[in-house]
Amino acid sequence: MIKEMTVLFVVCVNNEELFEQCEKQIKSVYIPPGFHMHILPIRHAKSLTSAYNQALSFPAKYKVYLHQDTFIMNPYFFMEMLVLFTLNKDLGLLGVIGCKELPENGIWCEGKELIGQVLEYKWGLYQLLSFKTEKFKRDRFIPVQAIDGLLMATQYDVEWREDVFDGFHFYDISQSLEFQKAGYVVGVANQTRPWCIHNIRDYVLDEATYEKYRKILVEEYPDVGLQKEEG
Repeated sequence: MIKEMTVLFVVCVNNEELFEQCEKQIKSVYIPPGFHMHILPIRHAKSLTSAYNQALSFPAKYKVYLHQDTFIMNPYFFMEMLVLFTLNKDLGLLGVIGCKELPENGIWCEGKELIGQVLEYKWGLYQLLSFKTEKFKRDRFIPVQAIDGLLMATQYDVEWREDVFDGFHFYDISQSLEFQKAGYVVGVANQTRPWCIHNIRDYVLDEATYEKYRKILVEEYPDVGLQKEEG
């Protein structure tokens, strides 16, 4: 197995029904001749960061970290991702939705200039979240400050901050910032149609835990939101 010709899909699993559909969709993605695709389900994870760090030693240049409730609907997802990474060597981390500028509170969806799209399924209804900026329509990806963790694709390995984010919130914002600290560009793919369905169904946010990790984020990265102030 050649590392440069291998893609690894990494999924934390605590719901086998969701993972079964997630895995089915991954297997429907076209992998060109010569490339190899592997799926790594990680069960009983104490945090997303600790789980994702387990994948760093796997010999795959390309890694796609996605939620068990993220279903890839674009059969040419890998091809489009591969083109973006091949043509843009400084592009380290790619997502499907995010923001160009994080606000001071660290919550990406409250940031300035939201970018990307995803089809959400919640409470029995489908809703298209689409943030298309007309001036970016000719670009294949848009550089951003942070992406959502429903799908995070990489062509370089940067360690996930399990020393700080030992739960399931704000790991994605942290990793977006860590990639930039390492000198890489973070981007959102400019999709003509959404690449993914995010099947969050009856998900209910644990607000106390979410707030705990939000405070940790802004303490760990005190420069979050400074671009907004300076602007």
